[in-house]
Amino acid sequence: MSDPDFGSLVFMHISKFPERSYWECGWTFPKTGKVVWITLRGGERGPTLEARRFYLALPAQFEQILISCRPGLEQAFKDWERPQLPDDMFSAVELTGFGLEDPTEQPVRWDVSVETKGEDWLGITIPFVGEAAMEAVVDT
Repeated sequence: MSDPDFGSLVFMHISKFPERSYWECGWTFPKTGKVVWITLRGGERGPTLEARRFYLALPAQFEQILISCRPGLEQAFKDWERPQLPDDMFSAVELTGFGLEDPTEQPVRWDVSVETKGEDWLGITIPFVGEAAMEAVVDT
């Protein structure tokens, strides 16, 4: 399906649990101009209104999201013996995606994913519960 806000969406039907079905896409995130991967809960007719609203609200909150992510990213860099995270974090990491569990749940559970630049790759996910960032999860 082609979506006016998110571009080309692909439906992922979960037959045993259709309520967990979702759409996925590479969305050109307005604040960076770069493609990030997202999943939007929804049925065959399209993403839910709640999922759409959540993602469309992210650009306006992006500066605060970065502030909230920074301590977890700094700790991940320290734990994995990396140089200190620079003031311009995007010189060391690339934003790769946002995840969203059930958009109707309160507080909403979601996450921000980044990957380190360079040869020694790390994938770092910062989970959120509502507006509170949790401990970073690192993938090597």
